[in-house]
Amino acid sequence: MESYPKILPIKEENNGTPKYHHPNLPEVGVGVKGSGKCLLMISPRQTGKSTIISNLFLNDNLFGQDFFPGGVIVISPTINMDSSSRFLKKRFECYDQYSPTLISDILRRQEEKSDDDPTKEIAMVLDDVVGILDKHVANLVTRSRHYGIKLLVISVQKFRGALDPIIRANATDVIVGSPFPNSKELTAISEEYGDLFNGQKEWMKLYKKCTPKKYDFCYMKMSNPPLMYKNFEKVMGVGGIKNENEDEEKEKKEDENNL
Repeated sequence: MESYPKILPIKEENNGTPKYHHPNLPEVGVGVKGSGKCLLMISPRQTGKSTIISNLFLNDNLFGQDFFPGGVIVISPTINMDSSSRFLKKRFECYDQYSPTLISDILRRQEEKSDDDPTKEIAMVLDDVVGILDKHVANLVTRSRHYGIKLLVISVQKFRGALDPIIRANATDVIVGSPFPNSKELTAISEEYGDLFNGQKEWMKLYKKCTPKKYDFCYMKMSNPPLMYKNFEKVMGVGGIKNENEDEEKEKKEDENNL
């Protein structure tokens, strides 16, 4: 019997067990080599973006202060001005200025650590970084997991024209904040991710379901299938599956037409 070339799944680099965290959060794989996530946050000013970041790394119901063995590195031009980030500054390694040299120094430091050194596993935050998303950041996004960066968070206030296509393509998780007063920006986001959830109109419906109140946010996991959550709490949409209310709305319209 003729044998054909077969594609086999790539095995993990080790038999490590991922450190437990709530399944609604980005699946960062601390404890397993070669795994990492890139969380893209798109949220206008005064929509609780810094509060979300602080909770991710300080709240034990999320990742908490001690989840990443090597700690968290925060690069944010507003770290010294934003009161909601003051506890991040007290707890973690923070910088208020970005430079390619800083990124290179951090990566060099990571390279010097042994793969068996738990402190090589870190998280990194680039907050309010529109204007500094250069080729060095794009390269960081594509290679972060090779440097032990288990979670790379990139936070921006604007989407259209602000994000390199490489960054958008490599985001494994996306948060869209609210309220979002710029309808053109929100439309651009729906254009980018709408096909994952049955089109732009359906994406917009789901986004509104996820964000009924100020500071609510839509969280998307680019898994297979893609999932959309209200905050980190409840799945509101699954890629490839119609909005659960769509058939009800259709039936309601049909009933109204038959009256």
